[in-house]
Amino acid sequence: MLRTLTAFTLSAVVLCLSGCSMFASRPAADSAAAAERTAYLSCGGCHGPTNVRVSFMSPNIIGQKKGYLAAKLRDFRDMKRIHPFMNGVVENLTDQDIVNLATYYANYGQNKN
Repeated sequence: MLRTLTAFTLSAVVLCLSGCSMFASRPAADSAAAAERTAYLSCGGCHGPTNVRVSFMSPNIIGQKKGYLAAKLRDFRDMKRIHPFMNGVVENLTDQDIVNLATYYANYGQNKN
């Protein structure tokens, strides 16, 4: 039982790590379409592509306030807030990328049928 639980836990960690880091050269989010692509490729591995979290450890970010999301992304990028996955995922984002991603997640689903 313990061996199975350990194997399952390690598999979940590897899945999360691969989802968050498999796209080492992340695309810039310099437009709305690019922000959607960046969200899917860089964020979806942990936070889920359609508001279905991959892990209970990942916060639900869809629908959060734009200012809150942007502030947290900047904190992770500038190493004011430390998280082993997030710091690496956002390290190359510009301020405009962060605003576009925050806007994408804040408005997600509002114009979808």
